[in-house]
Amino acid sequence: MTPEEETGPSRGRLIAYGQIVVPLAVIGLPVAIYIPPFYSQTLGIDLALVGFILMLARLSDVVTDPLIGRLSDRTRTRWGRRRPWILAGVPVMMVSAVMLFAPMGAVSSGYLLLWICAIYFGFTLITIPYGAWGAELATEYHARNRITGSREIFLLAGLLIAITLPIIGAFMAGEQDGAASKAAMAPLAWFTVLLLPVCTFVLFRYVPEPTPHEYKHVPFASGVRKALKNGPFRLILVTSSLGALAGSINAGVAILFYEHLAGIGKAGTILIFALFAAGVVGSPFWVTLGGRIGKHMAIVVAGVISMAAFACVPVVIYWVKPQAPELVFWCLLGITLLQGITIGAAPIMGASIMADVVDLDTLRNGEQRTAFLFSFMSMVRKIFEAVGVGIALPVISWAGFNPQSDHNSSTALFALLAMYCLVPLVLWLASILVISRYPITKERQVRLRTALEKKLARQAAKG
Repeated sequence: MTPEEETGPSRGRLIAYGQIVVPLAVIGLPVAIYIPPFYSQTLGIDLALVGFILMLARLSDVVTDPLIGRLSDRTRTRWGRRRPWILAGVPVMMVSAVMLFAPMGAVSSGYLLLWICAIYFGFTLITIPYGAWGAELATEYHARNRITGSREIFLLAGLLIAITLPIIGAFMAGEQDGAASKAAMAPLAWFTVLLLPVCTFVLFRYVPEPTPHEYKHVPFASGVRKALKNGPFRLILVTSSLGALAGSINAGVAILFYEHLAGIGKAGTILIFALFAAGVVGSPFWVTLGGRIGKHMAIVVAGVISMAAFACVPVVIYWVKPQAPELVFWCLLGITLLQGITIGAAPIMGASIMADVVDLDTLRNGEQRTAFLFSFMSMVRKIFEAVGVGIALPVISWAGFNPQSDHNSSTALFALLAMYCLVPLVLWLASILVISRYPITKERQVRLRTALEKKLARQAAKG
């Protein structure tokens, strides 16, 4: 183990590692938030059909995620295990971003399905090896928080850009059709095309890949069974799945909620911007708190604060709006800022927790399967993300909601509120209750690493 693996990368390498998520975030957020209104409201595809297509495309990752994770763990080249897969994903992301966000001429449901599947595959090729790479950069408990914290700050910065670019694009084109117009979406594609190769070069040039430890190989099916016997890993799977389902349901209808129920129109993009700006400010706090009270308890604290704030949304819609509609935006802004301060806790601590879980899996099963475990968790999350968007859009459509109408029924608007706020609140509460039971503390992680290093030393002595 090198000194850097023990204490964590330098600040420069933290920056070089984290910065590649900026272009990924620039295109990733719009896939979740802007694609539903863009392809239904702007391009005219049926809303329920858009939801079904997004769900179907997300389910394609059920096959590709564990496959890429397994292959990445087994890859041995002079350039490393992770770099070849990330490099393969870059052109896939660039082409599919252009086709998805800057379509030429009319589009069909088949067109949307093809390119949404392609962009998801590009994400898999890049993010699975990239996440595993980060988990292997350090072994110390808090150093892992610093790595994931750096990545999250860059991610939130990319999300701010993702909110800003559509506004700039629409303004320059003189359009007044909101954040999901053609002129608003196109800059997202071209920004990704320009920035992704540059960020990939910086990552490859300045961040070394740790030398993999050679263990015995565990067959795929046996590896899945052993992973599911890992109690902490099961907890992470459950809490992550519930959070993914809640986030997918919420994000899938966010723009529609702002425009049709809150009645704030394009000001909704200001709220999304404020959410991620507050996240940038709050992220360093959660890195520090996770090192002091434990990673899982930092997630619990953040979740309680976020849910308490978000539970006020129905009050704003059913009490503030009828009495003082001019205050709706400001009330929602206050709620959003509180949520934003906490938004970085789960991604930062969750990814750092996964690195600790990998140590336990390696100690028990004899193979360093970082990318496989990350991909397995990613696969499960994406199933629930697919289910989320596959639930939210059809439900509001079946309730009679029409995104192209300004006169939806009270039933349709309540369904929209339920998908945006009420259902996610229940799921987030369940997720917090699960993560509160997570057993690997800082002290236990130190014991795990000590046992693992002894095992490595014994294997080295045997040749």
